[in-house]
Amino acid sequence: MNSSSAIIARMGALGRDEMQALQLAKLRRQLERLQASSGFYRHRWEKAGMRPQDIRSLADLRRIPTMTKADCLADQNEHAPFGSRLGIAREDVALICMTGGTSGQGQELYGRSQRDLVMQGYFHQLPWHIVGLRQGDIGLNCVPSGGLTTGGWGPTEGFRAAGALPLTVGGTMSTDAKIDLMCRFGEIHFIYASTNYLHTLTEALRRRGIDPRKQFPTMKALFIAAEGYPVEWALQVQEFWGAKLHEGYGSTQGAGFICSTGEQGVVAPDGSRAPMQCFDWHVLVEVLDPETDEPVREGEFGEVVLTNLDIEGSAVVRFRTRDRVRLLPLASAANGRAWTCIESGTIGRYDDMMKIRGNNVWPSAVDLAVFAHHEVAEYIGSVFVDERGRTEVLVKIGLKPEHAAGSEKERAATLRRIQAAIKERTNVLMKTVEVPRDELPFFENKARRWKDERPSGYQLADKAS
Repeated sequence: MNSSSAIIARMGALGRDEMQALQLAKLRRQLERLQASSGFYRHRWEKAGMRPQDIRSLADLRRIPTMTKADCLADQNEHAPFGSRLGIAREDVALICMTGGTSGQGQELYGRSQRDLVMQGYFHQLPWHIVGLRQGDIGLNCVPSGGLTTGGWGPTEGFRAAGALPLTVGGTMSTDAKIDLMCRFGEIHFIYASTNYLHTLTEALRRRGIDPRKQFPTMKALFIAAEGYPVEWALQVQEFWGAKLHEGYGSTQGAGFICSTGEQGVVAPDGSRAPMQCFDWHVLVEVLDPETDEPVREGEFGEVVLTNLDIEGSAVVRFRTRDRVRLLPLASAANGRAWTCIESGTIGRYDDMMKIRGNNVWPSAVDLAVFAHHEVAEYIGSVFVDERGRTEVLVKIGLKPEHAAGSEKERAATLRRIQAAIKERTNVLMKTVEVPRDELPFFENKARRWKDERPSGYQLADKAS
């Protein structure tokens, strides 16, 4: 059970040059293996004039063509079910993983070997070990388990690798039932949930008048993934629970988590956002400008491009994730580990970006503006075309019970502050209105707070004309 701590110590002691030398050695081994075993890669690389032996440094990585979700879907449609990129014998496939399909383009299939299955558990247990999960601990797993997603299998395998006891309740119990179970056990050390669901769970505890500091005094860590959040929200959550908040970033293509915050959590001692550090010895992370394909500078936003260094089945090489992250200096982690750093709490999707009145608006930016206000329980937004053909944006706000019970003047002032914060972050004036909390969704996993209704509005305008 101490394997992760030994790996962390060994990899943490490597200098940057040593880490990159290890990455290069693993990359060349992976390229040679896929050249021999995967028709998908062999064809693409031959077409690009690239041979594995041509990759003599990490700078040569740019000679390898990037791949996209569309490439994977076309390959598996032509060579069903896994595509010619599988890279292992069909009889060696021990687990099927499928992407969620939220992009609307289709769902990629990933065939995993027995070794990959173990690695998926390890890719979850590794960041959890860093934040304090240990053998014998009891963890609440709020992410739906099973099914065909990596997120449905990896967490359970991660708890098993840690020797910890998971209460796997995601998708099977109501929030109140989860709280009742937690109270029944009392000794809870760790919670894993989507960012949004931790918010929902926190809101439910407040509603029931349960103080987690008193009810769950053994809590070590809260671990979230999937959505952004403001620093103010993170501080409020840590204060309420009496435990540090941590974040991980991963994907099906990464076969689990590819990075996480360190021991200090998501907020640095100076109140700024702490970095997430990538597990560079297992995955090669590039952050590129999606317009130029050039690496971004530290402090800039770019697209994550992933390469698996240790996955056997359906490995990805320079996969364009469409995830938008901010690259940070290595030293920002302040723990001596020379691992690639990206900013916590600000990861978004390029595909989610909406063009509103000439402005690029990311839903994650609105999340940051809205949830920076402690009065807010939940919100949803919509973009639409009104009867005069004008683009309008409506944000419906549900306040927490104690604030919803406040005076009309207080509530109106809160809405004005939220509206100003949204305008500051997006450069778009959005109408904010208060609605009862129960009229808004209760998200169990990833939140989908925005609807772009403009296409139907344009159709109505065409008919009217």
